Parts: sequence; C-alpha cells; structure tokens
Amino acid sequence: MPRAFTRRSFLTGLSATAALGALSACARSAVAVPGLPHQTVWSTYGVGTGTYNDVAAIANTLTQQVGMQVRLMTSDTGIGRLAPLINGTAHYSRTGDEYYYAFEGDDEYASEVWGPQPLRLVMSPPGNYGILVRKDSGIKKVEDLAGKRFPRLVASTSMNRKLEGILNYGGLTTDDVILVDVAYSEQIEAIKTGQIDTMYQNVVGANVSELASQYPIRWMDLGGNDPSKYATWEDLSPMMIPGSFTDGAGMKPGESAVNLQYSLPLVTLADRPAQEVQTLLASMDKHYDKFKDATPDAHKFGADEVMLTPMVIPMHEGSVAFFKQAGRWTADLEKRNQALLEREQLLAQAWPDFWSKYSGEPDIAERWRKWKKQNFPKLPAVNDVPTDSASTSD
Repeated sequence: MPRAFTRRSFLTGLSATAALGALSACARSAVAVPGLPHQTVWSTYGVGTGTYNDVAAIANTLTQQVGMQVRLMTSDTGIGRLAPLINGTAHYSRTGDEYYYAFEGDDEYASEVWGPQPLRLVMSPPGNYGILVRKDSGIKKVEDLAGKRFPRLVASTSMNRKLEGILNYGGLTTDDVILVDVAYSEQIEAIKTGQIDTMYQNVVGANVSELASQYPIRWMDLGGNDPSKYATWEDLSPMMIPGSFTDGAGMKPGESAVNLQYSLPLVTLADRPAQEVQTLLASMDKHYDKFKDATPDAHKFGADEVMLTPMVIPMHEGSVAFFKQAGRWTADLEKRNQALLEREQLLAQAWPDFWSKYSGEPDIAERWRKWKKQNFPKLPAVNDVPTDSASTSD
C-alpha cells in the first residue's frame, strides 16, 4: 500500500529547498476584503520569467487593492512548484503541465510519495508556443524538418511530447530527425551557432525578441483543416489545441500563424474554500485594469480571455461559480467537470492496488497510462463554448 502524500507527509529535502526559494512580499496592503485571507503564498516559475512577471503584477494589485498580501515562492521544476502546494506551504500555484500529470499520477508522479493528487483549476490564461527557425535555414514548413537537427529538451517530458506532436503534424516522427539534447534555456544560443535547426519557445519574450533582432526568424505554421494532422495530440498532450497568434517575435504587423495554445494555469487543492476562490477571481476581475498592461500576457487573465477548453482537471467550485456569473459556463463544461470529478474518484480508488501490484516494475508510469486508457471511460467533449479569444479551434 503506498504511503499517502498529504500536506504533512512531504519530502524533507524538497521542503527545505522550497523554504529557500525566492519569496517576494508585495507592497503595503489596502483594507482587507471579506472572504479573502490576509496573506497567501503562491508558487510559480523563477524570478525574471514572463510567468513570474504576470503573477507578480497580479500579486501587487491584490495587495494594494484588496488587502491580500501575496508572497511568491519560485522554482524551476514542476515538482518544486507543486510540492509546496501539496504540503500546505503554498495556497495557490501557477504551474506548467505538471498540474495535469500530478492529477493523473503520471510520469514522475507515478511514485510512492505522489500518485494522483486532488488538484483544481482556478484560472487558465492562454499562451501560444511553437517552433521557430532562422529564415536563412531554408525551412518553411514542418515537413522540411526531415533530417534536420531537432531539440530534445533535457528533463522536459511534457515539452518533448509537444515537440513530438509538432513533428506528427508534418507527417514525421522522432526517427525522421536528428535529436539533439539541449536545455530549454540553451536553445537560443544553440540555434545561433547551428547546433539545432529549430527551437521551442513562447511567441513573446525578451529572449526570443532579441534573437529575432539578430537573426530573422520564421514561426512554423500548424494550421489547416486536416484533422489527421492533429490525430496524436490528445494522447501526447491533451491540454493543447491549435491556436492563432499575431504578435509573435519577429512577425510583421498583420502577419499571423497557428501554433500550440495551452495554459500555464493557476491551480489549488480541492479543499480550498469555495468562497475564497470565487472572491479572489472576482477581485482580479474588478481590478483587471490595474494589471492587464503590466506585462505582455497579463491581459490574458481577463474573465473573457481565459481558456475553458480543453479542461483536463476539474474546475474548482469557486471558479465554476465565478464563470457562471460571468456568463461563460455552459452545459457541456458542467458535464465535463462532473466527469473529471468522477475520474478523480476512480484514480484515487485504483491507484493503491495498482501501486501494490506494479511498484517494482521499471515501466510503471507507462503501465499506469495504458491501464487507465483501457479501464476508465472517455471524457465527454465540450461543443457549446464559443471559440476562445485567441484560438482557432476548441
């Protein structure tokens, strides 16, 4: 029987590391708003990243306008961002794809101390990500990447799955390219020096804009009306969809392309008070104008801009109440959410016996994924949500 990973049974080493992480206390607070705690801790990406800057802008606004002090705890790893949330050090987390894998108990979370976790979606701002090439490379479409040097990002399983999905879009697999092991942060220097021919990146950011100013770049377009090109995406990375963008680094005014759209969402645990979550979102909405222009992506936290599909973990009940009031919640979203809540129960029931039976196997994570696919019902589709503001597909 696996040892339960509760907020009190947290890995000592990770807890110590989290305690040493950067903590940013925001400015002097205003008069507190009923329903919100006086102080909260949010975990997120490292200082200086666009993700951190978004959260810092919101944190400062909340402190100044509604009296809730927000302290930011940073980490460069998915486990480092989620562990403080699970053990109670943090109350909210703006995460990468680790939120999905921890909910499912997949990959590195298919372990004795983790297993499926009761995570809830609070808010899901959209982001656009994709691969770019230097214009002088002669590469104009994904199919042209055959035989080229393609990044395999170190310690980044979820991003490598997305890269595989991009290759599949062009009718390619990892066998058709020359895989080059490179860290995410090293890609820009690697593409400058010719170590790789393409790289994976957010479409906005100082680093990619600097690259585009030195070497003209082209974003690979992933658009079209051929569903077969996206056939593997749901299995590889179910939180991503094709999404159009117009403001990418190196793009001319009026130019657009389609790449991957998914969210680095704000999440919490299932037992976070519903009134607190609803009041938090209502406060962000009320003071949206105070932070929406603080960073290139802060406006994506607007109630009308967040992605509601695809939903791969349950929405927190406080968030459901907020989006109902905002007029964005639909019958299909409710069915999907209820199905995800039922899936959570199935995960919790199945995992202990599965772990007891297969914990000694080296491929337990892959076995778990296959077992779920064979034994759990498929989640219902959502067909009644208008196209999200930046997306070409739902």
